[in-house]
Amino acid sequence: MSRRALWSGLLLLAVFGLYVVDLGRAPIYLHEAEVLFALHAHSIVTTAHDTNGRLLPLYFQMPSIGENVWFHPVIVYWMAPFLGLLPMTEWALRLPSVFVGLLDVVLIFLVGQRLFHSPRWGLLAAALLTLTPSHFIHSRLAMDYLYPIPFVLTWLLCLLIFLERRQTWMLFLATSVLGLGIYSYIASVIMMPVYLAMTWLVLHARSLLSRRLFLVTVAGFAWPLVALVAWLPFHPEILAATARRYQIGQVAAPPSAPAHESMAALLERTTRLVPFSELTGRVSLYWYFFDPAYLFLSGGYANVVNSTRHIGVFVAPLLVFVPIGLTWLSTMRGSPTGWLVLLGFLTAPLAACLVVPERYAVDRELAILPFGVLAATFGAKYMFERGRVWRTVALCLLALVPIHFAVFCAEYFGPYRLQSAYWFEFNRRGAMEDILAREPVEHPPAIYLSTWRTPYLDAYWQLYLIKHHRQDLLSRTRHLDTDTPDINSVPAGSLLLTSRQDTYLDKFVASGELKTVALIPEPGDPPAFAILRR
Repeated sequence: MSRRALWSGLLLLAVFGLYVVDLGRAPIYLHEAEVLFALHAHSIVTTAHDTNGRLLPLYFQMPSIGENVWFHPVIVYWMAPFLGLLPMTEWALRLPSVFVGLLDVVLIFLVGQRLFHSPRWGLLAAALLTLTPSHFIHSRLAMDYLYPIPFVLTWLLCLLIFLERRQTWMLFLATSVLGLGIYSYIASVIMMPVYLAMTWLVLHARSLLSRRLFLVTVAGFAWPLVALVAWLPFHPEILAATARRYQIGQVAAPPSAPAHESMAALLERTTRLVPFSELTGRVSLYWYFFDPAYLFLSGGYANVVNSTRHIGVFVAPLLVFVPIGLTWLSTMRGSPTGWLVLLGFLTAPLAACLVVPERYAVDRELAILPFGVLAATFGAKYMFERGRVWRTVALCLLALVPIHFAVFCAEYFGPYRLQSAYWFEFNRRGAMEDILAREPVEHPPAIYLSTWRTPYLDAYWQLYLIKHHRQDLLSRTRHLDTDTPDINSVPAGSLLLTSRQDTYLDKFVASGELKTVALIPEPGDPPAFAILRR
């Protein structure tokens, strides 16, 4: 083994070690989306069917969210082999995303090495991505927000290789990756065609866009979509339902709208009903995604699942590198590959603006991460080549990168865990594991889950039964799904899992018909769940 390969392996091992630290407990609890993805993946690997009984489906239906809510398949099929080999635990179901983050680091190194014609700058790009807070956060979540990035970086790498070697099959591979990336996340439906258009733009700038190569790119992009085209006629309602769910055009279907409204009808209604002010509002929203405070200082104030709210999308020193890099790229008239980075950065918020009108929703635009890091690397390279003073400033800023990331980690593994409990559905794990610990001793005739005001509780219960190998308890599981339950029908000795929102049960506790046997503690909040006994 060469010394270079040894060092590369050690660096990757260090990145892996950093990204898996306390993976099962930070974030503090499992988010509902993580649970739903994990249940589908576990079902696929054990039965080849999803939780709805479909054999190896193309998309995964989530009826607990909505009848026509379907999620993209890449994350489920990627998680499945991990859950086949590892026990169902919090860290195991998050581990696949860690490997996606690790793959991003490897790919951006390869891209940077070709883009800058130097492994040194590729290594810097890899280091900057590793120490990017948003990349770290999403590499530790069993959610699909991060999953388009490997497809984007692989496309970029293949395109760079094609521009060097002129191998047609490599161009076909580049756009094929984009086609496959459609299945990674909802935003990819918009962004992957954008990257295809960027491919044509680069080929045109290099005077390479012949009819033959145009057809090659289209064929590469199209063949992965054959399955989608074949699948859609069986689920014609998904297009309109998805558009309504994500408020595309801010148009919600009226009660009289047909359940199987076609996309053509939806688009016609959209153009008829969307006021001009809504369209201009989406344009205004676009600029929020380039707010320097959001990108480099605070990370916005949207969803605490995606940000600590005290550290930016990138670490603060990139506030200098990124603008310098983007400015330099905008002046590189003879470098279409440089323009790829610039356009990739500027187009990153497009899907976020079109899908859900939410400011600072970094989860919708994670493709900005690799392009932002590459722009920062361009900025650092520019400063290093401008003389001793510029080089000294660049070195000082680079030295601050790991320091600021360490500050982020101190908060992420400290106060953030407590502050984010609400966003991660509170201590459902503790509540369910309390019941599972009591069951062998008390042998309750039935276990009731109060699902009236606590959604997805049954999904969490299924996951923790799998984790503790107690699926036999499903036959004794019941649901309280009304605010007027018949407590007399609950067998004596039964256990009830309730939340503090279940105030309709207070009168039964006050009358003595139900007894509180446990309050599930929260590290930074009052107890959110209680265990009652009939």
